Amino acid sequence: RSRAPVSLRPSSLPPSLPNADASRLMSSTLRGGAPSSKAAAEVKWQPSAASELHDSCNLFVLSLLGFGSVYALLTNHQASHRLLTTVGFMYVLLDSAWLLAVPTVVKSPGVVIAHHAATLLVLLDPLLSPSHSVYTSACLLVEINTLLLLLRRKMSYSVLVEVPFIISWVLLRNVWYPLLMFFFILCSAPGTLGPLFPRAMVEARRRIEGPEAVPMRFVSMVSWTAVCVLQLKWTGQLFAQHPWFGGRNKARDRERRTEGARGKAKAFL
Repeated sequence: RSRAPVSLRPSSLPPSLPNADASRLMSSTLRGGAPSSKAAAEVKWQPSAASELHDSCNLFVLSLLGFGSVYALLTNHQASHRLLTTVGFMYVLLDSAWLLAVPTVVKSPGVVIAHHAATLLVLLDPLLSPSHSVYTSACLLVEINTLLLLLRRKMSYSVLVEVPFIISWVLLRNVWYPLLMFFFILCSAPGTLGPLFPRAMVEARRRIEGPEAVPMRFVSMVSWTAVCVLQLKWTGQLFAQHPWFGGRNKARDRERRTEGARGKAKAFL
């Protein structure tokens, strides 16, 4: 007497999972009765309605911050610098609360929350020392690149967005940010460190803040250094995975090596 085939797919497994991810969770379920945390962690992050809403809100706010910083720096409008400092601090604070409540709206919530915490410590200095608020505008220029980062997802990685995204990434995150880091180190102890820095940089600080300026808080300077280190980490990930720089071929090679190792293990067993 023939029987109906028994399905090995767990009823709790979402139908939208990719085949490879589904196989990993299925094999874990067959071995132990429930998907292991390791197998669940290997499942790739997928966009959702919540993540789309989060991106849309960020697009709006980051447009204001990015282009607002350009206006403030071009006009040197002190009230605009101070407004950007307050709005930027509140935005990062609220976005951190959103990520803590719904961490699935981003791919790597832990890293983003750590970045937000460092950013809040950076903004603490211009909040308490309004004469430093011009540095907020200098830092927020990078949000133009973040805006392009969000747009490239929504526009299916169109070359019209990808080219300015890559160029602005390198110029703002890998050139401008480290320059600001060295400048902020000077600002944290201008009297002690001034002789060690180029004269042009020392004069620039005096023109911006005046000869009797308040030194930048040490915690804000160290936090900015941590933000710069994160940029290097993200830059490595971006170029390692980007198809223009052989990212897809590298991923395909890794997958082939993994499949080959599995085949050898099965043949040995």
